[in-house]
Amino acid sequence: MWVRSEYAGELAVLSAWLCSLMPWVVTYIPTGTQIRIHFPYVFIQFTPTLANFRAFSAFVHEGADGAATEATATAYQLWVVGAALLSLALALSIVYYVYEDRLEAESPVDPVRLMGVLLVGAGLPLAVACYYLWVGLAVFTIPVGVFFMFFLGGTLLVVERA
Repeated sequence: MWVRSEYAGELAVLSAWLCSLMPWVVTYIPTGTQIRIHFPYVFIQFTPTLANFRAFSAFVHEGADGAATEATATAYQLWVVGAALLSLALALSIVYYVYEDRLEAESPVDPVRLMGVLLVGAGLPLAVACYYLWVGLAVFTIPVGVFFMFFLGGTLLVVERA
């Protein structure tokens, strides 16, 4: 048992916010020595050398427009799907935080399990997008946030509710 039943709601709200604030993937592009940090709604690209430091950022819907390959464009389209599901999880977390007692008493669906489904659901297209980024850009990818989405979402799905 990872989480006590009485703290499952708090973990659900916290999980949504953690997953929305951390980058879902960090990529290193050896050609040009660039690093891209993809957050759920924006990505930041920069060159880490001091002599040639440049920074660039774009929103998720702008990424597909500048995609170099078809695989990269597919990755950015999947990123939009993952960001939309994560937005639903954020909306649920706000409603759950404000109306916790009422939601647990009157809702036909357990909000903790629903949050788990949304986090795992957001992690799936982002995991596939990691693959397409790896193929399309020939980069080294570290899917940091995707692992957390699967772990926290899975934990919420298996927590014992009293």
